[in-house]
Amino acid sequence: MDGRSSVIDQATNVVWRLDISVQAAARDSVVQASAALHGIADAANWWGGPGVIWFAAALWLGGRALNRRSIARVGLRGAEGLAVASAVSGIIKGLAGRARPFVFPGEPWHWDFNHGWSDAQWFSMPSGHTTATTAMVVGVLLATRGWTGSARLSLTIPLIASAVLVAFGRVYSNQHWVSDVAVAVLLSTIVSVLIARVHRVAPRAAYDRIMLGEGALRADEQPMRRNG
Repeated sequence: MDGRSSVIDQATNVVWRLDISVQAAARDSVVQASAALHGIADAANWWGGPGVIWFAAALWLGGRALNRRSIARVGLRGAEGLAVASAVSGIIKGLAGRARPFVFPGEPWHWDFNHGWSDAQWFSMPSGHTTATTAMVVGVLLATRGWTGSARLSLTIPLIASAVLVAFGRVYSNQHWVSDVAVAVLLSTIVSVLIARVHRVAPRAAYDRIMLGEGALRADEQPMRRNG
């Protein structure tokens, strides 16, 4: 069956109806006329692309250079989640071949298996920007579990907010259906949780020495630990 002309029962498909409703709300002329929302979406779209990559790299490599092992580890775990989740997302996007919203406005159920590899307009599910941002954020959340409340919140709250804004930006700019964003959040969360579990169950001291630096000071972690 050709995915481009697939027919579904629109009355009973909750995901289909949600995609239609959210796109209609996001593409409303009043909403689209807002300069503030356009500015937020543009900034969020940049953050979900190169922004999160630079941020994770800055935490990891900056912490490593300054012998701040706890900071470097947080950045590394975020970068690991971002890299692995993005790779998995890219494979799924190419295989799924889902058309972006602007290709068939108001018609979300268009798929063409394997077509995404050769046409970026059929590269919609899951959202790559949302995948990268959420994977990095979840990686950071898991890596900062031993930090004090204030230190952790000052880092993670803005990151969580940024992930929400990236999801908004991708839908607002008509690059993704809301279901693309939802799948991205699920995928990236699973990947980052699995990575954290691998590090916890089978810690690799040699890997950490290479990635975090032989001379990194462990003492810098103590102020960020909870008392008791």
